[in-house]
Amino acid sequence: MKHISFLVAVLLIGCSSSWSEGPYEVYLIDGVKSLGFNVGDGAFIGRIDEPKSINANEKYISVYACPEQSCAYYYIDREKDHKFADATEFVFGPYTRESFIDIQKKLVLPEINEQ
Repeated sequence: MKHISFLVAVLLIGCSSSWSEGPYEVYLIDGVKSLGFNVGDGAFIGRIDEPKSINANEKYISVYACPEQSCAYYYIDREKDHKFADATEFVFGPYTRESFIDIQKKLVLPEINEQ
């Protein structure tokens, strides 16, 4: 019985997200970690694959991600995002570190580090 309880606890911990804020959450499907928009009942609309570092404020989410082994910086305009929106309307990037820092200063994006 102890083994079953331990296994259930491990599975529940494994299903929990590593970052979430409002409708945004990091989730894992088929071994791919993604930042997505939670639409309820365990369903997500993907925004950025393989996030490594995330920081948010009321208006923006800054993300350092490595989709397809290519690392870069991105940001999401939270005010333009909703579950029916096309990602090209509010997900911006990929950017180099230098380009992202310039945009970060202009828009007051949350600071982010490579991790």
